Formats: sequence, C-alpha cells, structure tokens
Amino acid sequence: MNGLRDLLDDYLATRRALGFKLTAPGKALDGFVGWMEEAGEPTIRRDLVIAWAAQFSRGTVLERLNYVRQFAEHVAWFDPATEVPILDGRPYGAHRPRPLIFTSDQIDTLLAAAGRLTPQVRAASWQTLLGLLTVTGMRISEARNLNDDDITTDEDAGDGSGWAKVTDTKFGKSRLVPLHKSTMDAIRRYQRLRDRTFPTRATTAVFVARRGTRIARSTAGNTFREIREAAGLAGGPTGPAARLHDFRHTFATTTLIEHIRVGGDVDQMMPVLSAFLGHVGPEATYWYLSNTPELAAALVERIQANGAGDE
Repeated sequence: MNGLRDLLDDYLATRRALGFKLTAPGKALDGFVGWMEEAGEPTIRRDLVIAWAAQFSRGTVLERLNYVRQFAEHVAWFDPATEVPILDGRPYGAHRPRPLIFTSDQIDTLLAAAGRLTPQVRAASWQTLLGLLTVTGMRISEARNLNDDDITTDEDAGDGSGWAKVTDTKFGKSRLVPLHKSTMDAIRRYQRLRDRTFPTRATTAVFVARRGTRIARSTAGNTFREIREAAGLAGGPTGPAARLHDFRHTFATTTLIEHIRVGGDVDQMMPVLSAFLGHVGPEATYWYLSNTPELAAALVERIQANGAGDE
C-alpha cells in the first residue's frame, strides 16, 4: 500500500486533471500529511485529525477539516482502516454517501438476484430496469416514469437501436437518451412478457410492479434492498451498501475511465457526459466522478504519458 504522501500526490493529480484547482486544499493537505509523517502515523484517524486541526483558528478549522475529510474518503479506498473525520456524529461540511462503484461481476450478481424475484413479471421488470440504469446512468425516478411511448426505434439508423425520451427530470428539462440495439431488444422482450401477464393494462408505464401498476418510489427502494441483500451487497463495517443511485455513479465513472484509456480528452468529454446525464453543466457531473483507484490510475497514466512526451 502506498504511503500518505504518494496517495496525496495521486489524489491532487487526479482531481486537478478533472478541472479542480485545489490551491488552498493542496497547501492544507500538504501540511496535514507532513504533520502525520512527523508523528509517525501512517493511517488517518479521527483523533489525529482533531489534534492536527487544534493548532488553527476557529475560523479556518471547519474548512481544513473538510479538506481532510475529502482526502480521507479517497485514502479509504486503499486503506480500509482509515477513519473519515466526523463531529457530533456528522461529517464536517457538505457530505454525500460514499458511492459503491460496481464492478462487472457485482452488476451481474445484482441482475441474477433480481431474476430470482417472484412472480416472473416482477423479476423481468427489475432485471430490465437495472440493466437500463447500468447502460444509461438514468436516475431511478426517470426510469420509473418512462412510458411505452417514450421508447422509440431509430428508424433512420436502421440497426435496431433507439431512444428513450426522458421528460420527468430533476431540472425539468427533457432529453433523448440513445439505446443500443441490445438494450432495445431487452426492453421489447420484457414488454411482450409484461403484456402477456397483464392483457388489460393498468398503466402506460414501461416498468410495472407485481400487480401491473407503475413502480412506486417506496416500492423501488424496498425491492432494491431485497435485491442487494440477496446479492451480498448490503454493506458492512468496511464497505457501503449498494444503492440505486450507485448505478448512476458507476456509469459516469466507468464512462470517463474508458474515454481516458482510448486517448480521449477529459475537458471535451465532460460537457457530453453532463448532457447525457441530464445535468445543467459539467460542474454538477464532477460530483458523480468518484475518485476510484481505477479512475486515478487512468488519469495518472495519462498525465505521465503526456509528461513523458514533453521531455
């Protein structure tokens, strides 16, 4: 495992490659890591962070602690013993749950668990729904609110691909999400099964619950908790529980990784990814890009390759 100094260098390089300047945070974290090195402490603990922060004025403590909190969340990917700073049971500053970036095997496990639901139409509904979230990064609310008329074949392309029209969005903006032929085929197979099960439709929704009605928000949460439990992804002391929103985080992160690995430019990709996710601008998308070891490695490799070419 790399030491804190190496992890800090990677952390700053990765986030700067994503467009963050990090001038003040960089100075604060350099001082924190230097303090940890002088103390001979290799692992971030809450008591150590409090001791380090005690040397600063009250007006700057929360800001500095928030810098360390974000860095600690990155370090926790590599050192599970890391303790993310908290105060009175709450993290310092604005905080979001640590996302679980799914591996291909974890997605397969979740889809298999969904396929074991009963009755059959419920299993098919959730397998298809989770598959759609995986390949599009849609919000669960957007997928739940899709109607049959929102799924259309791209006649101009003529290759079986299509579009999903997303109208119920967080920011009130509609968008078209492209669907690969394989995704279209999966949705059509599911719709045929759904219509055989419910010849008289109770809703225009694409995805239905066990009684043929649109999947409600509370039903979605309860059902996914059942699926993640069966898949062994309910979380624990060393890792977060899987959430439906993690499909969106995973899509954003893995899409950027693949773009970087084929030589794509991050700055050019961000507006495209933002539009695909339905964000008002790239700044909102940055929050979805979890600093996973894979993303850090891809960015560092790109940075090193560019540096080598300049020498």
